[in-house]
Amino acid sequence: MMRGAALKAEYARLMQLHRCRPISREPLPLLPATAGPVVVEGVCSSSAIDAERMSFKANSLSWGSLDTIPLLLRHVGESVGKILRLDYVDGELQVEAKVDDLLAAQMPAFSIAATVLAAETISADSPAGFHFTIPRAVIDEVSLTDKPSNPKALIVSRRDVQSTDQTYDDVIASINRFRGGLEAFVARVKASEPAPLALGPAPAHIIGLRLPTIFETRPNRKLESPESLMIL
Repeated sequence: MMRGAALKAEYARLMQLHRCRPISREPLPLLPATAGPVVVEGVCSSSAIDAERMSFKANSLSWGSLDTIPLLLRHVGESVGKILRLDYVDGELQVEAKVDDLLAAQMPAFSIAATVLAAETISADSPAGFHFTIPRAVIDEVSLTDKPSNPKALIVSRRDVQSTDQTYDDVIASINRFRGGLEAFVARVKASEPAPLALGPAPAHIIGLRLPTIFETRPNRKLESPESLMIL
């Protein structure tokens, strides 16, 4: 297994040995311009062999806090937004990001830069088939681009940040309306309940009236079982 520096050296050696050139990819059409920031979602890494003859195995990439991973435009310059989510789905690393830069918001694809911790050469003797599989690497940054190295690293959805915020606000408003209605309903129920009857002390004896059945407890005796009750 090779790490990053050894991988670069072996890549250069095989490219020279087989008289190969890097795989060229034509730029993809830009997405329509937007009036403001957007939230984009898509794939930023898959096991497909990319233009650098690298194949990141499923679940090979790890990362720290999302706040520490820059979101760039074509791997250069300053941050153009913020990564909101990274997770593996069916072996593909999916990303969701908020893009503030209007040119970056038009990019149709993603690309990553990573520190390779382990790599293996596949089909080193084949000029057409040699490549490298990477079972372990750490993401350094994610970029928006129109020339993705990985053919599957495409943006699959894009939405305005304003509409996203409005949807969130609508949900919160609905919850608050429901809560207010529930509290008003509980208050009406409590207001309609009859007041409890004020019971005065019971008479000590009722003379001249014999009740069919009456239960009486003996004074100063604790009720521990049905036998403590007397039927008159």
